[in-house]
Amino acid sequence: MKKFIFLITIFFSIIFLYSNEEYNIIFDQNFSEYVGAEDILATNYLLEQGFDKFLNIKKGKKIFPIILRAAKLIFLYQPLAGLEVVIQHEVFGHGYRIRDISSHFTKVTGYRFDLPFPYGNGGGATGYDFNENFTSFQEIAISIAGVESNAILANRIKMKWMESNKIDPLKSTLYIQSFQDLTGYIYSMDDSPYFVNEGHDIESYLFWLNTTYYNKYLSKRDLKISALINLLDPFTYFSIFDQFYYVFTGKELDLLMIKIKNLKYLPSFRLGLAPYGIEYFSEHFFSYKNRPIFAYLRYGKFLKSYFGIGIEMPKLLSNKNYDFGFKIDLFNQPKIYYKSSEITFDDVNVFYDEKDLSKKIYGVSASIFYQKKFKQDKAIYLQLGYKTKGFVPAEDLRNSIIARIGITIKTL
Repeated sequence: MKKFIFLITIFFSIIFLYSNEEYNIIFDQNFSEYVGAEDILATNYLLEQGFDKFLNIKKGKKIFPIILRAAKLIFLYQPLAGLEVVIQHEVFGHGYRIRDISSHFTKVTGYRFDLPFPYGNGGGATGYDFNENFTSFQEIAISIAGVESNAILANRIKMKWMESNKIDPLKSTLYIQSFQDLTGYIYSMDDSPYFVNEGHDIESYLFWLNTTYYNKYLSKRDLKISALINLLDPFTYFSIFDQFYYVFTGKELDLLMIKIKNLKYLPSFRLGLAPYGIEYFSEHFFSYKNRPIFAYLRYGKFLKSYFGIGIEMPKLLSNKNYDFGFKIDLFNQPKIYYKSSEITFDDVNVFYDEKDLSKKIYGVSASIFYQKKFKQDKAIYLQLGYKTKGFVPAEDLRNSIIARIGITIKTL
């Protein structure tokens, strides 16, 4: 599967050498959620350009172009977004976390993708095997990785919008589906007090979280109430309105933000799932002279309280030859165990000592971005850094080197 993903990414890298808009085509060792998000957005742009050349619908408020634009969104971009969200969820979500945990514990056996709505029911699945070393913490991390990866995809879309200061109506559907992926998953659960251990990511998460932390309990109802914070996302409402605006005018919206001189700002709030409990994210997006900046605070409490803060400035310094930036995450959280336990359940190591479950760690993930421009519209992309053990969305769980390389195609 890694070879297949690698070849596909190489293919799109070659094609994008001739595009005229900014996108990153990148690689890393485990084909992480960031790699999936960036490469999917690059693919989306390529398809968007092809569709527009083929359809060539005129702007304006005449009835026939309005009908064509509506059909374009419903029958073309809706299913395209649905497929992209599922690929990100399965291959670069569950698949990435399994690759990160490594074959010493677990291994992907295959993927399934269904035709997206309105041509099918949509959805997909990731199959995997595990051995006697597998732990409940790893099972939890795999269960949440799908929705985690789509939160990253939504984040990358917002960063591009902060750079352009516009909302692309053809990516609005992709944004809504990726950002609200967790919301939809949570509200697809029934109100039964029992959990299904397989086939439903969130029910599996609740089952293993409550089994691991046996002195605490998170119910479906509690999680549904917590998920309401996802409604406090202005980008979702802008995306919905932007679709109607596009259908009736053929134009895209400027992104409405709070302005302070050269600085523009828009907050967002969301729920996140972690191997040790739920987290509330307070996210803050800035645009300074069309340079995107992202900062966040995350906090939660289950058996113990935990928090994290982070900032990303991919273009802290910029001139005609290079862009230089950084990303840093700091966190304090319960330990995630890879070790065997005295008791297993369903062949999974679980039931750790309460002292082990109460232990907490401090950690950091820090990296730099470097883009060396070799033409006016093209650059070599490099991200290098290091992360200590612990949970940071879209990064490896253990101590790891952060290394991503690729090509950036910039707008002329």
